[in-house]
Amino acid sequence: MGDIMEEVGKNLKRIRLLKNLSLKEAGFLLNMSAPAVSKYEKGEIHPDSQKLIEFANAYNVKVLDLLKSYNVPEMKFNSFRKRERLKGENLELLKEIIQNKVSDYLEVIELNKLKSSNNKIKKYTCNNEQDAELAAEEFRKNYKLSINQPIPDLINILENIGILIIEIDNSNGKFSDFDGLSEVVGNVPLIVLLNNIDGERQRFTIAHELGHLVLNVKNKDLNEEKMCNKFASSLLMPKDAVINEFGISRNTISFYELRAFKNEYKVSMAAILYRLKELNIISEYLYKKYNISFSSKGYKKHEPDPIDPEKSYQFKRLVHKLEVNNIISLNKACELLEITIDEYNEEDNNYRY
Repeated sequence: MGDIMEEVGKNLKRIRLLKNLSLKEAGFLLNMSAPAVSKYEKGEIHPDSQKLIEFANAYNVKVLDLLKSYNVPEMKFNSFRKRERLKGENLELLKEIIQNKVSDYLEVIELNKLKSSNNKIKKYTCNNEQDAELAAEEFRKNYKLSINQPIPDLINILENIGILIIEIDNSNGKFSDFDGLSEVVGNVPLIVLLNNIDGERQRFTIAHELGHLVLNVKNKDLNEEKMCNKFASSLLMPKDAVINEFGISRNTISFYELRAFKNEYKVSMAAILYRLKELNIISEYLYKKYNISFSSKGYKKHEPDPIDPEKSYQFKRLVHKLEVNNIISLNKACELLEITIDEYNEEDNNYRY
C-alpha cells in the first residue's frame, strides 16, 4: 500500500508541473492549502477515493493517470544535453518523464519478444578529430549507406539497427532548453529528443546523439561534444558528396546552392556553411561574411525552406501489434500511447478482422 501511495504522490506532482500549476494554484483548484497539496505529493497524506477524483477533476486527467505505476529503469544521464536555464523542478520532471517513457518502451519490446542482443552497435575509437570523420564514413559503409548520397530517413535506419528513438512532448514549451540524450539501458541503445523541433535540428540532434553511442573517445584532451558534432556533420554531409556538389575550393557560394543542398540533404544552411569551412572549401572570412548576412536576414532563428521532421512509427506500431494480438488490453494500449479509446480506434480506422 505504501509503494502505491508513493507512486500516487509522484504522479500528483508530475501532473501538476506538466499543467504549469504552482502549489498555491493547485490548492486554489482543490480548495486546500498549498502545504496540504505538498503533503499529498510527498506521500505524507494518502488520498482516499473521493480525493483522487477531486485531484483528477482539478487536473483534467483520469484517476488511472494518478494510480499509474512505472518500473523505472536506472539511468545515468551522462550525455544529457541541456542549456543552463533548464534546472530545478523542470529538470527533475523531464528526467522522470524520460525514465517513464523508457520504461514503457522497454516493456513493449519485452512483450514483443524482440532480442536485445541484436542491438549491439559497433564502436569507433577516436584519438583525434579526423577519427570522427572516419567513423561517420565507416558507419555508412557498415550499414550499406552510400557515402555520396543523403540519408533520406535517419530515424528509420537507426530503428532498424535496434536504436530506440523516444520523443518527449514539449507542446507547452516547458522543456525547450533540452537538446538531447543518448544512453544504453539494459543493453538497449536509445536516443531521446523533443517532438516539436524542425527537421534540420531534429536530424542533427539524432546524428549527434548517435555519435555519443558509437564513438569511443580515447584522447581525454578531446571535447566529446565537439567530436559528436563532427561525427553528425560528417554523417549527414559526407565529404565526397559535399565536394562533388560544391567543388574543392570556392570564393563565393550562391544562395540557391545552399537552399538546394539543404532540401536534398535535410540539414540547415548554417550547418552547410560550417561544413564548407570545416573542409576548407570556403575561407574563414567568407564563412563569417555569410553568417553576418544570415543574422541580418533573421535566418539564425528561422531559415527559409524549413524541413519537415521525420516520424517514428515503431513504438506505436508495436503497441498496436500487442493489442490486436490480445497480449495487452485496449485500455493498456491507450495508456501506453497516452490517447483515448476513440483516438485509438480512429488510428485503427475502426476496423477489426
